[in-house]
Amino acid sequence: MTTSWARVETICPTRCRVCFRPWTACTMRAVATCIPQSVNPRAQPMKNFTPNLRKRISRRACLRAASLFPTAGLAASRASATVTREGNVHTVDDVDTPAVVIDLDVLEKNINGMQQVCRDAGIDLMVHIKTHKVPQIAHMQLRAGAVGICCQKLGEAEVMVAAGIDGDVLIPYNIVGRPKLVRLARLAKRARMTVAVDSEITAKGISEQLRKDDASVRVFVELDTGGKRTGVQSPQAAVELAQKVSKLANLELRGVMTYPSRLETKPFIEETVALFRKAGLPMEEISGGGTGAEARSKEIGCTVHRSGSYVFEGLKRISASRNPPNPDTCATRMIATVVSTPTPDRIIIDGGQKTFQRGPRRGYGHIVEHPDAVIYGMSVEHGHVDVSAVSHKFRVGERLSVIPDHQGITINHHDEAYAVRKGLIEDVWKVAGRGRVQ
Repeated sequence: MTTSWARVETICPTRCRVCFRPWTACTMRAVATCIPQSVNPRAQPMKNFTPNLRKRISRRACLRAASLFPTAGLAASRASATVTREGNVHTVDDVDTPAVVIDLDVLEKNINGMQQVCRDAGIDLMVHIKTHKVPQIAHMQLRAGAVGICCQKLGEAEVMVAAGIDGDVLIPYNIVGRPKLVRLARLAKRARMTVAVDSEITAKGISEQLRKDDASVRVFVELDTGGKRTGVQSPQAAVELAQKVSKLANLELRGVMTYPSRLETKPFIEETVALFRKAGLPMEEISGGGTGAEARSKEIGCTVHRSGSYVFEGLKRISASRNPPNPDTCATRMIATVVSTPTPDRIIIDGGQKTFQRGPRRGYGHIVEHPDAVIYGMSVEHGHVDVSAVSHKFRVGERLSVIPDHQGITINHHDEAYAVRKGLIEDVWKVAGRGRVQ
């Protein structure tokens, strides 16, 4: 039997290795879907697979085949670099469009740069993976020194844990409802899970399910320090909720978290810490967040900082006026093709709202080759570009590199991304966390 592997639409064994549900009911179908290529599963129904074959397919092999298992680093993937699903060696010029490519040099610079920023500030970094949703990038961040990962949704956490991340995993989101609580309990047996709560109802629901399933998680009380989203509204409310959490079974009170980190929140946090200590409550961690706010987190008393956008945008957030999209700090490119040149002042590219995003606040993207060209509008599948300020004469079939205005939203529209260095494709990464909104 050959040792080569292929991603297919069939799983072995018949139950999902992540959510443990029957394959037909599984919501994690893209995670561990692989069997030996020589079996030719598309030609054979599942019932024809022998028990011995199933035993020989390890979880690790499944994850590797799905491009989710961590390698020793990018160097390990370069041994088979530039091999795509067709088995051909490719450069960026060969990929079909529209396609997401990630510049590895910029990505690595951003990862190492942020780690150094936090190291200099004397604060731990917990990386938010909702920006990229790619397990390989998460592993790169952890190898660089991050203390854990942060997943906005339970489904993202399931993907990352399935990819071999079994350390600190934070879900800073109120987890409500039995389906999610059951899944949280399963995850808690495979990784060190922390969740955030801002109500007794949420905390009790988590505790009751974990008690039934003999699992435990750590808990942050979330503070609303001006973000006007979720979180308790005062230091007094924080300590009252913390006292209730500390008495609930299978929950370990860890501390507090807030977002975003602003200097104005310092009095709120200081009073909260004082009340916790007076009440004899643990305050092991104070978690702040927001790319570019690492030093502020340290100043207001946080011990760990959550950042995510930096992997694609650089050490500070992209802003049309203060920090416009640029190829030096932005790692992501959308490769698009000119499909029409209806007038001298207008061209159409093969990427629209479903490729980029719908209704951006600041524009759709920056065209690297022609910075004066403006993507002024988008149909569902067409990008409308004003080229009146560009002297270049565009032609049908020409390819352009666009830095999306919001790279995190854009990548969520795509199944995979090409990891590129100096024009050569080194790997093809599955965007395994895309669409995991549950």
